[in-house]
Amino acid sequence: MNSVFQFLLFSVLAFELVSCSPKSDTIIIKAGLIDPPGHLDVVATQRYADLVNQQTNGLVKIEVYPASQLGFAMDMLQGLKLGTVEMFVGATTWLGAFDQDFWISGCLYVFNDQEHARQVHEGPIFTEMAEAMREKNGIRLISMNWDRGARNFISRKALVEFTDLKGLKVRVPEQKSWIANFKIAGANPTPIALAETFTGLQQGIVDATEQASNWLYFNKYHTIVDHLVISEHNYEETGIMISEKLYQALPGDVQAILVSAAQEVAVWHNQQLSQEIAEAEASIKAAGVTVISVNKAAWKKEFRNRFPKVAKEVGYSEALSHHIMDEWE
Repeated sequence: MNSVFQFLLFSVLAFELVSCSPKSDTIIIKAGLIDPPGHLDVVATQRYADLVNQQTNGLVKIEVYPASQLGFAMDMLQGLKLGTVEMFVGATTWLGAFDQDFWISGCLYVFNDQEHARQVHEGPIFTEMAEAMREKNGIRLISMNWDRGARNFISRKALVEFTDLKGLKVRVPEQKSWIANFKIAGANPTPIALAETFTGLQQGIVDATEQASNWLYFNKYHTIVDHLVISEHNYEETGIMISEKLYQALPGDVQAILVSAAQEVAVWHNQQLSQEIAEAEASIKAAGVTVISVNKAAWKKEFRNRFPKVAKEVGYSEALSHHIMDEWE
Protein backbone atom coordinates (compact mmCIF):
# COMPACT_ATOMS: atom_id res chain seq x y z
CA MET A 1 0.00 0.00 0.00
CA ASN A 2 1.62 3.26 -1.10
CA SER A 3 1.91 6.29 1.17
CA VAL A 4 -0.56 8.41 -0.81
CA PHE A 5 -3.26 5.77 -0.52
CA GLN A 6 -2.54 5.32 3.19
CA PHE A 7 -2.92 9.06 3.75
CA LEU A 8 -6.23 9.18 1.87
CA LEU A 9 -7.55 6.15 3.74
CA PHE A 10 -6.64 7.64 7.15
CA SER A 11 -8.26 10.95 6.16
CA VAL A 12 -11.51 9.22 5.24
CA LEU A 13 -11.54 7.19 8.47
CA ALA A 14 -10.81 10.26 10.60
CA PHE A 15 -13.58 12.19 8.85
CA GLU A 16 -16.08 9.40 9.45
CA LEU A 17 -15.03 9.15 13.10
CA VAL A 18 -15.63 12.76 13.98
CA SER A 19 -18.31 13.77 11.47
CA CYS A 20 -21.41 11.78 12.28
CA SER A 21 -23.97 14.56 12.05
CA PRO A 22 -26.11 15.68 9.12
CA LYS A 23 -24.06 18.90 9.36
CA SER A 24 -20.63 17.90 8.06
CA ASP A 25 -18.94 20.66 10.03
CA THR A 26 -20.18 19.38 13.41
CA ILE A 27 -18.09 16.95 15.43
CA ILE A 28 -20.26 14.53 17.41
CA ILE A 29 -18.74 12.82 20.46
CA LYS A 30 -20.85 10.28 22.35
CA ALA A 31 -20.08 10.19 26.09
CA GLY A 32 -21.26 7.16 28.05
CA LEU A 33 -21.76 6.74 31.81
CA ILE A 34 -23.08 3.91 33.97
CA ASP A 35 -24.70 6.39 36.38
CA PRO A 36 -28.45 7.12 36.09
CA PRO A 37 -29.93 10.39 34.78
CA GLY A 38 -29.79 13.08 37.45
CA HIS A 39 -26.62 11.73 39.05
CA LEU A 40 -24.08 14.47 39.65
CA ASP A 41 -21.56 12.99 37.20
CA VAL A 42 -24.24 12.92 34.51
CA VAL A 43 -25.27 16.49 35.26
CA ALA A 44 -21.62 17.59 35.25
CA THR A 45 -20.97 15.78 31.96
CA GLN A 46 -23.87 17.67 30.38
CA ARG A 47 -22.44 20.89 31.80
CA TYR A 48 -19.10 19.90 30.28
CA ALA A 49 -20.79 19.21 26.94
CA ASP A 50 -22.49 22.61 26.98
CA LEU A 51 -19.23 24.36 27.82
CA VAL A 52 -17.29 22.57 25.07
CA ASN A 53 -20.03 23.37 22.57
CA GLN A 54 -19.97 27.03 23.59
CA GLN A 55 -16.19 27.36 23.55
CA THR A 56 -15.88 25.67 20.14
CA ASN A 57 -18.64 27.91 18.72
CA GLY A 58 -20.85 24.93 18.06
CA LEU A 59 -18.18 22.86 16.31
CA VAL A 60 -18.20 20.07 18.93
CA LYS A 61 -21.36 18.47 20.25
CA ILE A 62 -20.97 15.97 23.09
CA GLU A 63 -24.02 13.74 23.43
CA VAL A 64 -24.48 12.31 26.94
CA TYR A 65 -25.70 8.72 27.37
CA PRO A 66 -26.24 7.76 31.05
CA ALA A 67 -27.44 4.49 32.62
CA SER A 68 -25.14 2.19 30.59
CA GLN A 69 -26.87 3.02 27.31
CA LEU A 70 -23.53 2.55 25.55
CA GLY A 71 -22.72 -0.59 27.57
CA PHE A 72 -21.42 -1.42 31.02
CA ALA A 73 -18.18 0.16 32.21
CA MET A 74 -15.88 -2.56 30.89
CA ASP A 75 -17.75 -2.65 27.57
CA MET A 76 -17.13 1.06 27.12
CA LEU A 77 -13.48 0.80 28.15
CA GLN A 78 -12.89 -2.00 25.67
CA GLY A 79 -14.62 0.18 23.09
CA LEU A 80 -12.30 3.09 23.90
CA LYS A 81 -9.34 0.79 23.40
CA LEU A 82 -10.67 -0.37 20.03
CA GLY A 83 -11.85 3.08 18.99
CA THR A 84 -15.50 2.02 18.76
CA VAL A 85 -16.51 4.06 21.82
CA GLU A 86 -15.63 7.74 21.89
CA MET A 87 -15.82 8.87 25.53
CA PHE A 88 -16.46 7.33 28.94
CA VAL A 89 -16.98 9.23 32.20
CA GLY A 90 -16.50 7.06 35.27
CA ALA A 91 -14.30 6.02 38.17
CA THR A 92 -10.63 5.65 37.27
CA THR A 93 -10.59 2.34 39.18
CA TRP A 94 -12.19 0.65 36.16
CA LEU A 95 -8.86 1.09 34.37
CA GLY A 96 -7.40 -1.50 36.75
CA ALA A 97 -8.50 -4.09 34.19
CA PHE A 98 -5.61 -2.85 32.03
CA ASP A 99 -3.19 -1.65 34.73
CA GLN A 100 -3.78 -2.95 38.26
CA ASP A 101 -2.28 0.19 39.83
CA PHE A 102 -5.48 2.03 38.96
CA TRP A 103 -7.30 -0.34 41.29
CA ILE A 104 -5.51 1.16 44.27
CA SER A 105 -8.25 3.80 44.55
CA GLY A 106 -10.56 0.95 45.49
CA CYS A 107 -8.57 0.17 48.63
CA LEU A 108 -10.30 1.04 51.88
CA TYR A 109 -8.74 3.93 53.80
CA VAL A 110 -5.84 4.13 51.35
CA PHE A 111 -6.34 7.91 51.10
CA ASN A 112 -6.49 10.29 54.06
CA ASP A 113 -9.49 12.16 52.65
CA GLN A 114 -11.01 13.31 49.36
CA GLU A 115 -8.46 16.08 48.89
CA HIS A 116 -5.61 13.61 49.31
CA ALA A 117 -7.21 11.30 46.73
CA ARG A 118 -7.48 14.18 44.27
CA GLN A 119 -3.89 15.26 44.87
CA VAL A 120 -2.58 11.76 44.22
CA HIS A 121 -4.63 11.48 41.02
CA GLU A 122 -3.29 14.84 39.84
CA GLY A 123 0.27 14.00 40.91
CA PRO A 124 3.25 12.61 38.99
CA ILE A 125 2.63 8.90 39.58
CA PHE A 126 -0.94 8.91 38.24
CA THR A 127 0.17 11.19 35.40
CA GLU A 128 2.74 8.56 34.41
CA MET A 129 0.11 5.84 34.71
CA ALA A 130 -2.22 7.84 32.47
CA GLU A 131 0.49 8.29 29.85
CA ALA A 132 1.20 4.55 29.87
CA MET A 133 -2.54 3.89 29.52
CA ARG A 134 -2.63 6.12 26.45
CA GLU A 135 0.41 4.50 24.86
CA LYS A 136 -0.46 0.86 25.59
CA ASN A 137 -4.26 0.86 25.40
CA GLY A 138 -5.29 3.87 23.34
CA ILE A 139 -7.26 5.43 26.22
CA ARG A 140 -6.52 9.08 27.01
CA LEU A 141 -7.44 10.52 30.39
CA ILE A 142 -8.54 14.11 29.88
CA SER A 143 -8.97 14.60 33.62
CA MET A 144 -9.02 12.61 36.87
CA ASN A 145 -10.25 15.13 39.43
CA TRP A 146 -14.02 14.94 39.70
CA ASP A 147 -14.53 13.80 43.32
CA ARG A 148 -16.84 10.85 43.87
CA GLY A 149 -17.39 11.40 47.58
CA ALA A 150 -16.60 9.28 50.62
CA ARG A 151 -18.21 5.85 50.41
CA ASN A 152 -20.38 4.68 53.31
CA PHE A 153 -22.35 1.52 53.98
CA ILE A 154 -26.09 1.23 53.78
CA SER A 155 -26.97 -2.02 55.48
CA ARG A 156 -29.67 -4.36 56.67
CA LYS A 157 -27.53 -4.89 59.77
CA ALA A 158 -25.99 -2.44 62.22
CA LEU A 159 -22.24 -2.07 61.65
CA VAL A 160 -20.41 -0.49 64.57
CA GLU A 161 -17.21 -2.38 65.24
CA PHE A 162 -14.73 -3.55 62.61
CA THR A 163 -15.54 -7.13 63.64
CA ASP A 164 -19.14 -6.58 62.49
CA LEU A 165 -17.84 -6.96 58.93
CA LYS A 166 -17.11 -10.63 59.51
CA GLY A 167 -19.27 -12.72 57.19
CA LEU A 168 -21.12 -9.63 55.90
CA LYS A 169 -22.44 -10.18 52.38
CA VAL A 170 -21.47 -6.83 50.91
CA ARG A 171 -22.01 -5.87 47.32
CA VAL A 172 -18.80 -4.84 45.57
CA PRO A 173 -17.97 -3.90 41.98
CA GLU A 174 -16.27 -6.59 39.95
CA GLN A 175 -12.83 -5.20 40.72
CA LYS A 176 -10.06 -7.22 42.34
CA SER A 177 -9.10 -4.50 44.81
CA TRP A 178 -12.56 -4.23 46.37
CA ILE A 179 -12.93 -8.00 46.58
CA ALA A 180 -9.50 -8.48 48.18
CA ASN A 181 -10.03 -5.68 50.73
CA PHE A 182 -13.27 -7.07 52.08
CA LYS A 183 -12.21 -10.71 51.90
CA ILE A 184 -9.05 -10.05 53.91
CA ALA A 185 -11.18 -8.11 56.42
CA GLY A 186 -13.34 -11.22 56.93
CA ALA A 187 -16.40 -10.07 54.98
CA ASN A 188 -18.10 -11.95 52.15
CA PRO A 189 -17.70 -9.63 49.13
CA THR A 190 -20.31 -10.29 46.46
CA PRO A 191 -19.76 -8.79 43.00
CA ILE A 192 -23.04 -7.52 41.56
CA ALA A 193 -23.59 -5.15 38.64
CA LEU A 194 -24.56 -1.66 39.75
CA ALA A 195 -27.90 -1.87 37.97
CA GLU A 196 -28.81 -5.04 39.92
CA THR A 197 -27.66 -3.89 43.37
CA PHE A 198 -30.93 -2.34 44.59
CA THR A 199 -32.86 -5.53 43.91
CA GLY A 200 -30.07 -7.64 45.38
CA LEU A 201 -30.18 -5.70 48.64
CA GLN A 202 -33.96 -5.63 48.69
CA GLN A 203 -34.17 -9.40 48.26
CA GLY A 204 -31.44 -10.17 50.78
CA ILE A 205 -28.93 -11.48 48.24
CA VAL A 206 -26.53 -9.09 49.96
CA ASP A 207 -26.67 -7.54 53.43
CA ALA A 208 -25.11 -4.23 52.51
CA THR A 209 -23.71 -2.06 49.77
CA GLU A 210 -21.50 0.98 49.85
CA GLN A 211 -21.47 4.22 47.89
CA ALA A 212 -21.31 7.94 48.55
CA SER A 213 -24.28 9.13 50.63
CA ASN A 214 -25.68 11.36 47.88
CA TRP A 215 -25.69 8.38 45.48
CA LEU A 216 -27.44 6.18 48.05
CA TYR A 217 -30.09 8.81 48.71
CA PHE A 218 -30.65 9.66 45.05
CA ASN A 219 -31.22 5.97 44.28
CA LYS A 220 -33.56 5.54 47.28
CA TYR A 221 -31.58 2.86 49.09
CA HIS A 222 -32.73 4.38 52.37
CA THR A 223 -36.25 3.15 51.59
CA ILE A 224 -35.32 -0.55 51.77
CA VAL A 225 -32.79 -0.80 54.65
CA ASP A 226 -32.52 0.61 58.15
CA HIS A 227 -28.88 1.61 58.68
CA LEU A 228 -26.60 4.21 57.13
CA VAL A 229 -23.06 3.61 58.41
CA ILE A 230 -20.80 6.65 58.14
CA SER A 231 -17.44 4.97 57.68
CA GLU A 232 -15.94 7.15 54.93
CA HIS A 233 -13.79 4.19 54.00
CA ASN A 234 -13.03 4.97 50.39
CA TYR A 235 -12.39 7.94 48.12
CA GLU A 236 -12.25 7.82 44.34
CA GLU A 237 -12.02 10.22 41.44
CA THR A 238 -14.06 10.27 38.26
CA GLY A 239 -12.10 10.46 35.04
CA ILE A 240 -13.05 11.72 31.60
CA MET A 241 -11.64 9.18 29.15
CA ILE A 242 -11.53 9.51 25.38
CA SER A 243 -10.41 7.25 22.58
CA GLU A 244 -6.89 8.24 21.57
CA LYS A 245 -7.83 7.56 17.94
CA LEU A 246 -10.58 10.14 18.15
CA TYR A 247 -8.48 12.61 20.14
CA GLN A 248 -5.69 12.58 17.57
CA ALA A 249 -8.21 13.17 14.78
CA LEU A 250 -9.40 16.39 16.44
CA PRO A 251 -7.96 19.86 15.74
CA GLY A 252 -5.41 21.04 18.28
CA ASP A 253 -7.60 23.87 19.55
CA VAL A 254 -10.45 21.43 20.18
CA GLN A 255 -8.12 19.14 22.13
CA ALA A 256 -7.10 22.06 24.33
CA ILE A 257 -10.74 23.04 24.97
CA LEU A 258 -11.67 19.47 25.96
CA VAL A 259 -8.96 19.56 28.61
CA SER A 260 -9.55 23.07 29.95
CA ALA A 261 -13.34 22.68 30.07
CA ALA A 262 -12.97 19.50 32.15
CA GLN A 263 -10.90 21.41 34.70
CA GLU A 264 -13.41 24.26 34.80
CA VAL A 265 -16.33 21.89 35.43
CA ALA A 266 -14.32 20.07 38.14
CA VAL A 267 -14.46 23.12 40.41
CA TRP A 268 -18.26 23.31 40.14
CA HIS A 269 -18.67 19.53 40.39
CA ASN A 270 -16.66 19.17 43.60
CA GLN A 271 -18.40 22.06 45.34
CA GLN A 272 -21.77 20.64 44.36
CA LEU A 273 -20.78 17.20 45.62
CA SER A 274 -20.02 18.43 49.14
CA GLN A 275 -23.40 20.15 49.30
CA GLU A 276 -25.26 17.09 47.98
CA ILE A 277 -23.63 14.76 50.51
CA ALA A 278 -24.56 16.96 53.47
CA GLU A 279 -28.14 17.30 52.26
CA ALA A 280 -28.46 13.58 51.50
CA GLU A 281 -27.29 12.46 54.94
CA ALA A 282 -29.68 14.88 56.62
CA SER A 283 -32.56 13.62 54.46
CA ILE A 284 -31.74 9.96 55.10
CA LYS A 285 -31.75 10.59 58.85
CA ALA A 286 -35.01 12.53 58.60
CA ALA A 287 -36.57 9.55 56.81
CA GLY A 288 -36.09 7.47 59.95
CA VAL A 289 -32.95 5.55 58.99
CA THR A 290 -30.55 4.89 61.86
CA VAL A 291 -27.30 6.72 61.18
CA ILE A 292 -24.22 5.13 62.75
CA SER A 293 -20.83 6.83 62.87
CA VAL A 294 -18.04 4.29 63.30
CA ASN A 295 -14.72 4.87 65.01
CA LYS A 296 -12.91 5.75 61.80
CA ALA A 297 -9.47 5.80 63.43
CA ALA A 298 -9.95 2.19 64.59
CA TRP A 299 -11.34 1.01 61.24
CA LYS A 300 -8.59 2.85 59.37
CA LYS A 301 -5.93 1.13 61.47
CA GLU A 302 -7.41 -2.30 60.78
CA PHE A 303 -7.59 -1.82 57.03
CA ARG A 304 -4.21 -0.12 56.74
CA ASN A 305 -2.58 -2.95 58.68
CA ARG A 306 -3.95 -5.29 56.00
CA PHE A 307 -2.96 -3.07 53.07
CA PRO A 308 0.44 -4.74 52.39
CA LYS A 309 -1.33 -8.09 52.02
CA VAL A 310 -3.90 -6.55 49.66
CA ALA A 311 -1.16 -4.82 47.68
CA LYS A 312 0.70 -8.09 47.23
CA GLU A 313 -2.44 -10.03 46.26
CA VAL A 314 -3.62 -7.44 43.71
CA GLY A 315 -0.12 -6.64 42.46
CA TYR A 316 0.27 -2.91 43.02
CA SER A 317 3.68 -1.53 42.14
CA GLU A 318 5.95 -0.93 45.12
CA ALA A 319 6.57 2.67 44.02
CA LEU A 320 2.87 3.54 44.11
CA SER A 321 2.17 1.64 47.35
CA HIS A 322 5.07 3.24 49.22
CA HIS A 323 4.29 6.70 47.83
CA ILE A 324 0.77 6.56 49.27
CA MET A 325 1.77 4.96 52.58
CA ASP A 326 4.42 7.64 53.08
CA GLU A 327 1.60 10.24 53.04
CA TRP A 328 -0.67 8.50 55.53
CA GLU A 329 -1.78 10.61 58.48
